Amino acid sequence: MKIKVLHMLFIGILMSIFLGCGEKDNGIRPNPFEDGDTPGKLMNVEYTSNADTVFLNWELLTDKVDFDNYQITSSKTDKVVVVAKDKKGGYITRVPYNELVDINISFIKSGKEVEKVTKNVTIDGLDKTFAALLIPDRGSVTGGDGTYSIALPDGRSIFMMGDSFIGPVTNGERSMSDHMFRNTYIVYDDGKVSAIYGTNGDKSSAAVPPGVTDEHQKWYWPGHGFVKNNKLYIFQTLMFQGAEGMWGFMYETTDILEYSLPEIELLSTTTIPFKGSTDIHYGMAALEDGDYIYVYAQEDVENSFEPISDALVARTTIEDLYTNWEYFDGTNWSQNSVDGVKMAGLSSIAISSQFNVFKLEDKYVLLSQHKRFNSGEIYTFIADNPQGPWYNRQLVYKIPKHENPKVFTYNAMAHPQFTKDGMILICYNINNEDFADQHRDVSTYRPKFMWIDINKILGK
Repeated sequence: MKIKVLHMLFIGILMSIFLGCGEKDNGIRPNPFEDGDTPGKLMNVEYTSNADTVFLNWELLTDKVDFDNYQITSSKTDKVVVVAKDKKGGYITRVPYNELVDINISFIKSGKEVEKVTKNVTIDGLDKTFAALLIPDRGSVTGGDGTYSIALPDGRSIFMMGDSFIGPVTNGERSMSDHMFRNTYIVYDDGKVSAIYGTNGDKSSAAVPPGVTDEHQKWYWPGHGFVKNNKLYIFQTLMFQGAEGMWGFMYETTDILEYSLPEIELLSTTTIPFKGSTDIHYGMAALEDGDYIYVYAQEDVENSFEPISDALVARTTIEDLYTNWEYFDGTNWSQNSVDGVKMAGLSSIAISSQFNVFKLEDKYVLLSQHKRFNSGEIYTFIADNPQGPWYNRQLVYKIPKHENPKVFTYNAMAHPQFTKDGMILICYNINNEDFADQHRDVSTYRPKFMWIDINKILGK
């Protein structure tokens, strides 16, 4: 009889469990120690984020757990953060972007975990702190695109911006009367910024083509550049309004602007020696490496919904910069520009109009956003030589779709002089098809920044 009662009791427990696992909760039983609206939970946990860092704040709801300290971990990072028992928050770094990540807050007693709370987080990886330093609401450039950068010998960096605003921003808005400059420079110095513009008067840009008085008709948009022998060289693409509307701009040629350092004063303006097709835009990336200056070009082969766009490279020395370039022909270097061919290994994506080539450790890195309109895919390739062939394609960041369908992204950039915890800084440009929206919501015309793992780029 005793056995039968126990048997019936056991069946009753099973039935209770079965009935409790109905459609209402899909059979998932609540964890009394998990963060959430469940009876008996240990703590309330909230979080914020910046770049790869998740900041946690919590409120302990019970004093029944005996522990020495907290430990913050995640299965997606090897970071382990110890937090004192009397603290009510902590942070963990190297958290992956744009995916669901479990952050664990463990209660540790004598080196062992006695309880654990798990918080599910998803972060976009954007470094809002750096972005606010570089593009503040007033006192410097307050909106723009382009966002090339060059490290200067004294530790500063210069950012070359395309169409830019310098007017003040209040509550995320700017005046509709704010003047748009065709280009500006931002000098970044240990967290402080200053803007360069007004070369030919208050309404003129940082760089103005010689003889031009109307920058609405002809202007410079920035390419990349380099420093050599304590001088700064910036490639500026000469553009003109060849058709009506927002997309009516056309490319004419590229000029090299030479500046003195440290004062950044213009010394000369010289057109590059390349005289080939206007579909080939040299100066979109540049690399000073040993005895040579490598000058990279983007070539539009087909502009369509699925564009075809290649990258080429020439090289020169500082002595021959204005007169004599050699063009990579796929095997050797030729004096004839028509021998230049696309670099091998890049055909899987359309190279963006502006891109980067730089060195990491003993490898050369090319970073480009896929040029397909608003693709949001940012790729890196590596090579053993400045001219390729390029390999190890990595999708290093996928830009989330914006809630505003008129907002689009383009021309990702690397800033390898900025490093943090084994990562380098990159950014992408964001723009708005509705010009008025650039004023009503300035965040739709400001670059976005994030940090990318060097080992991911190098395929380690």
